[in-house]
Amino acid sequence: MNLEPEKPSGIRVVSGTARVFASLAILALAGIAILVVLDVIPREAFADVAGKTAMVAGICAVTAVAIGFLSRR
Repeated sequence: MNLEPEKPSGIRVVSGTARVFASLAILALAGIAILVVLDVIPREAFADVAGKTAMVAGICAVTAVAIGFLSRR
């Protein structure tokens, strides 16, 4: 009988990390959209923030993939 806990597979770790980053990006975009609707952030400024947020999300996705490759070794 094997009582040792199973190690999570590398694919599960990478997909979990990617889901966390994707969730944070979605929450950030939702928060910004709410602030635009409430006129806290002017619509002109939203275009700049949306572009930067998309770039940050891309960087997070690439980072998650890189961490996944490094954690497999």
